[in-house]
Amino acid sequence: MNSFDSKPNLSRRRLLAHSAKVSLLAGSLAAPAAWASALTAPTYGPERKLRLINAHTWEKLDVVYWSNGYYKHEALQQINYLMRDHRANKQIDIDKQLIDDLYDIYSLLETDERIMVLSGYRTPETNAKLRKRSSAVALKSLHMEGRAVDIQIRGYRAKTIRDAALKLRRGGVGYYATSGFVHLDTGEIRSWEQG
Repeated sequence: MNSFDSKPNLSRRRLLAHSAKVSLLAGSLAAPAAWASALTAPTYGPERKLRLINAHTWEKLDVVYWSNGYYKHEALQQINYLMRDHRANKQIDIDKQLIDDLYDIYSLLETDERIMVLSGYRTPETNAKLRKRSSAVALKSLHMEGRAVDIQIRGYRAKTIRDAALKLRRGGVGYYATSGFVHLDTGEIRSWEQG
C-alpha cells in the first residue's frame, strides 16, 4: 500500500513534497540516457578550424574560427566573404550553427580535405534566377538568410557526407545524388533525396 492509499486526505504541502520527490526520481532515471547521448555528440577542443574552397571563385580559406570558448570575429568575416553570393558579390553573416555543423561533419569524417562550397549565401535576386532554371531551388530558401550551404568534399561520396550530417540530427539535410552534393541548413530537422 502506498502513501496515497493509506492517507487519502494528504495536505497540500505533503502532496507537493511527494510530487517533488517523484520528479527528482524521474529525472535521475532519465539522466543516464542524456549522458549516453552526450557521449556520442561531437566534442570540442580548444579550437575549431575549417578548410574551405569556393567552387566558383576558387578562393581557399584555412581558418580557426573558434578558440578558447569564443568565436573569432575576423575569422567569421572571412567565412562570410568566402560563402558570399559571388554573382552579386554580396555577403551576409552566416549562421554560426551552420558553421559549427560544417565543423562537426568535418570531425565525423575525420578528414583534412577542403569543404567545397557550391552555394552559400544567395541574394533574393540570385535565388529567383536559379529557381527559374531548377525546380529544386526553394522559393523561401534558407540560403537567402545565410542559414544554408551546398557542399562537396573531395574523396567522399555525397551519400557519405549526407550520412554524417544525419548523425548530427540538426536542421535540413538534402541529398542530391545525380549532382553529387549535400545541402545543409539550420531550419527544421528534416531530410530529403533528389535524383
